[in-house]
Amino acid sequence: MFKKGFSVLLLCMAFNANAVPTDDIAIVLAGQQAAWNRGDLDEYMQGYWRNDNMRFVSNGKFRYGWEETLAAYKKHYPDKATLGKLTFTIKETKMLSNYAAVVVGRWALERAKDNPSGVFTLLVEKIDDRWVITHDHTSD
Repeated sequence: MFKKGFSVLLLCMAFNANAVPTDDIAIVLAGQQAAWNRGDLDEYMQGYWRNDNMRFVSNGKFRYGWEETLAAYKKHYPDKATLGKLTFTIKETKMLSNYAAVVVGRWALERAKDNPSGVFTLLVEKIDDRWVITHDHTSD
């Protein structure tokens, strides 16, 4: 009886380990990258949690809220030339639970006048059956 129960437990653990939704999270970031490259910041922001508690940290500043973050993006990237072409490279997605993950990666922009790049750490959570970024720390 113990062996059978132990085998079932191991099988359940193996099944849960294979059910990691890292692909779903990568799809969110790929969608953001595509939206950015189309020049559609409103669509880009769909990857973020639309809530006043969403947090964005960059350049030593804390920004709270979806609307404030979108406004800042539109101010700093007013046209296609300043947006350039964005590339995300995910280095690691670490699942913290079935509903939360930390994503670490690199970002790079290709623009006519420069090619800025940097790193990011994201807290991605499953809220209302959608994976959304609830905390973004991005730096050069």
